[in-house]
Amino acid sequence: MTTIAVIGSTGTIGGRLVRRLVAEGHQVRAVSRTPDAPSAGVQPVPADVTDADQALDVLDGADGVYLTSMMSGRDLYSTERTAAENVIDAAAKHDVDHLVVHTAVGADRGDTGARILDNKTAIERRLAESGVGYTILRPAWFLQNLWAARGHLAQGVVSMPWPGDMVWAATDVEDIVTTATAFFGRGPANRGFDVHIPGGITGEQLAAAATRVLGKPVAYQQAPVSTREYVSGFPLSEPHKDAYAEPFDYFISPTYPADPEGITEVLTDFRPRGIEAFLRQELFAGREAV
Repeated sequence: MTTIAVIGSTGTIGGRLVRRLVAEGHQVRAVSRTPDAPSAGVQPVPADVTDADQALDVLDGADGVYLTSMMSGRDLYSTERTAAENVIDAAAKHDVDHLVVHTAVGADRGDTGARILDNKTAIERRLAESGVGYTILRPAWFLQNLWAARGHLAQGVVSMPWPGDMVWAATDVEDIVTTATAFFGRGPANRGFDVHIPGGITGEQLAAAATRVLGKPVAYQQAPVSTREYVSGFPLSEPHKDAYAEPFDYFISPTYPADPEGITEVLTDFRPRGIEAFLRQELFAGREAV
């Protein structure tokens, strides 16, 4: 049994990871500014890791740490860097065995022009130089974003701001939870891994999968707007909208942005969940086909 501190324990990934780690027999220190109530195997810890002293306190006695991006306020990138650097430094001071960090596909490249990616490049470098045993997971566009489009899919249409045959990388949140849990059991890889559906996906493939799941035609339509206009309706702050639009523009330019084969070579039992499985098992779970 090990004690693992999950930074951002109330987030989409953090909350799922807490439950999975407890199920695997770990003790979890659930760190958040506003953590959930205590439960079996979970110690909630209120803390703001942008404060170096608080980061040092919450990692005392932890064997492992999971860190995801913390982007808040108007200066998203400064907040993210400060939080990550504080956690990395605290992990080094406490001789933490394993720090699993979630960045993003493309963060290992640098100079992409998408600040949300390039900011993580510096974090990855800081981690690699820290002396802490680490594993980096690089997810892409999350399939869980489709919850915002669930109603449109059910009505027979899905839309993105790029051509229907354009390939992009997509990741199921559950795959990050699965691989993070597996690495905490396996130990530090001291390298990074792209985590997404092999071969990528297209809008046309998404529409075809939804057609099979819903039992009625679902069409793909390219949104006739810029990526910034596309995200303008998202329930996000203006800085967050800019942060989302920039990587959209970046990933439109290369033919294919990432390589997920490395992680399946190391975690030989791991198989990413595909689009259709996500639609059946999560987005439209329990829904009768029409």
